[in-house]
Amino acid sequence: MSDIHVIHAAGGIIYRWVSAHKPIPDDSLPADRAAQQASDASASDTPSSNTPDSNTPASDIHTHDAPDSDTSDSTTPVSQNPADHADDPFAGLELCVVHRTKYDDISWPKGKLETNESLFHAGVREIGEETGIKVGMQSHLQTTEYDLAYEGKSSTKGIKPRGVRKTVDYWIAHPLDDATAQARQNPFGPVYHADENEISDVLWMTPREARQWLTRKCDKELADEFVRRVKNGTAFATTFLLVRHGKAESRKSWSATDDLRPLMPRGAAAAYALSREIACFAPVDLYTSPWKRCADTIGIYAMQSGQSVAEEPRLTEDAFADNPDSAWEALYDEMKHCADTCRAAAVCMHRPVIGGMLDHVRELCIDDSVAKLVPKNNPYMPTGHALALSLIATADGPRIVDIQKVGPIVY
Repeated sequence: MSDIHVIHAAGGIIYRWVSAHKPIPDDSLPADRAAQQASDASASDTPSSNTPDSNTPASDIHTHDAPDSDTSDSTTPVSQNPADHADDPFAGLELCVVHRTKYDDISWPKGKLETNESLFHAGVREIGEETGIKVGMQSHLQTTEYDLAYEGKSSTKGIKPRGVRKTVDYWIAHPLDDATAQARQNPFGPVYHADENEISDVLWMTPREARQWLTRKCDKELADEFVRRVKNGTAFATTFLLVRHGKAESRKSWSATDDLRPLMPRGAAAAYALSREIACFAPVDLYTSPWKRCADTIGIYAMQSGQSVAEEPRLTEDAFADNPDSAWEALYDEMKHCADTCRAAAVCMHRPVIGGMLDHVRELCIDDSVAKLVPKNNPYMPTGHALALSLIATADGPRIVDIQKVGPIVY
């Protein structure tokens, strides 16, 4: 049996709230889908009410900064704070889909990875190219897989598989405000507009409309999963990056004090490459241990983005050894601020400090399936890598609903 070629792609579901949803122009939709749309509408298992489950507390839903006016069709400003929509988070909620010219289909924005590109970067770039919207990544939503022969098809009946599989990773994403988008532009890199023959239209639909009009079954299932997460309060999580500094000069070869021990050239290269991945999450608040190897690792992203970095002395190796509870208090305060304000954040620390924090981090996980994603064994993560924690604010403090590994691509 011949090897199956796999094409990797990435994309996402972008959300926003508007004061009044505008009808979708008929000429923006596939011409031959009206009958299927009506059939899907009657058969849909999407809840008939826009009201979330009654056991979803307001304290379990929180905010992101409002996107700029050019991302909304509404003439009336609408808060993008999910807490302000807790009574009915589906009221005014819209999701972004694209009408593709080649396939005459409705799909989530997505695209193939370029050479030496991560899934995170490809997802943000492709969303930007196909929609023109600059987004920040949040929780991972789902991975789909299908034969390339089924691309753009609502049914696989009578279609012969080509033996080329396509896997697509999807994230939940939110539009960035102008200042955040501008800050992350340099570390992220250029994003070009899709060819006009590739995307016919960019459409904002209600979750129900998206469920009805999306062409592929797996895309409809993604809509269902997003709705489920809105209901249980986990859809609008904010990213908090735990960063381990890049590879530093060895302790044996370094004659000065440990706080001045610098990055090795390959450690600096990894830190530089990591900044491109950090940019996918667009952190607003940056923190670091003041020791040189940590400050220089996060400093590359700060220099490129023009952002400032707050030093936290309680997160040095010596401070942690003297008072581990104080170190955890410092990190917890940063995580709580991230969840409460919905400002994505990143903190750079040392391996021993990270190891001492992970038991506490595990206790904040919303369930056992997430807790199992917390590294258990030393060294916990490679140098120059990060963990992306997806935080929600609750009455009991921040809770983690997803954990993702983030690594640099150095070549």
